[in-house]
Amino acid sequence: MKTLPLTLLLTTLLCSCVPRTQYEALVTERNYYRNQATTADSLADQRAISTYDEVELTGGELDQRIRQVEALTATNVALNQSYQALQARYEELLTQSQQMLSTSGEQVTGLQQSLAARTTQVAAREEQLRKLELDLRAREEAIARVEGDYAPAGGGDPTVYGTVASNGGRPPLSGAQNAALKLNTIQNDVSQLLAYLPANSYVLSLAGNNRLHLQLSESILSTDGFNVSPNGQQLLRRLAATLRNYPGTEYTVVGHADGANPNAMRAYEDSTDKAIKVAQQLITFGLDPASITAGGKGFYDPVGDNTTAAGQEANRRTDLYITVPE
Repeated sequence: MKTLPLTLLLTTLLCSCVPRTQYEALVTERNYYRNQATTADSLADQRAISTYDEVELTGGELDQRIRQVEALTATNVALNQSYQALQARYEELLTQSQQMLSTSGEQVTGLQQSLAARTTQVAAREEQLRKLELDLRAREEAIARVEGDYAPAGGGDPTVYGTVASNGGRPPLSGAQNAALKLNTIQNDVSQLLAYLPANSYVLSLAGNNRLHLQLSESILSTDGFNVSPNGQQLLRRLAATLRNYPGTEYTVVGHADGANPNAMRAYEDSTDKAIKVAQQLITFGLDPASITAGGKGFYDPVGDNTTAAGQEANRRTDLYITVPE
């Protein structure tokens, strides 16, 4: 009994002699191995569970899941194909829309150009109609003057000019009246002849009771300012064919030059040469040479401003005076 307390005392003394640091290291080492064991047990459990799931999925559930995956895959493929088809259709519609817009733009441009051309034509026709209206008004005034001169004064004296009229007791027309009527007829024919020309290329007007003035721009008679162009020859041929129907009529051709060259002698020569060439064309196409007089005025009778290009172009003209003797 005495040895037992002694043994306990010795054990206590030995245990109390172990360092504290060594004890803590032993505790730490113990905890490490305990944790490793716990982790190994958890991994083993997870492997067991996975193995169990795999074993279970090899049966009917695995086939079902495979079928679900295949169905989802087929659905995905179908959706992808539908998306691609829609994308292609969208691109096709977009291309068609762009083509339609491009075509519509070209059509609009074409319509605008056509409208502008039609507007120009309408303006030219309106100018021609205005000129015809002025010609008609001038002829009506001339006819009114002729009728006024033709009506016997005092309400019906049948004897005038020393003779008795054979037409219903009315007096015969005077020379001035006959000239006015003939000139109106010529004006009407020449106006219809020139209707195809641009409205700003000629001017046709009365220059008295028995005189008609036709002003022709250089652009419709010549291309170089000196020689008569083929279009000018065609115009003069048609004009001569009309005027041949009125024998006894007298013609004066007057050429004009611009003031670009201050040499008056040169301007006279150029304007006279221009008038002579027009007169030669009229003679070639059938007018009586004895009835035609040609000359030039140089730059001394301008109708436009010689300091501008437009004014100079207007001044380079040719005048034709048609006179019906009384």
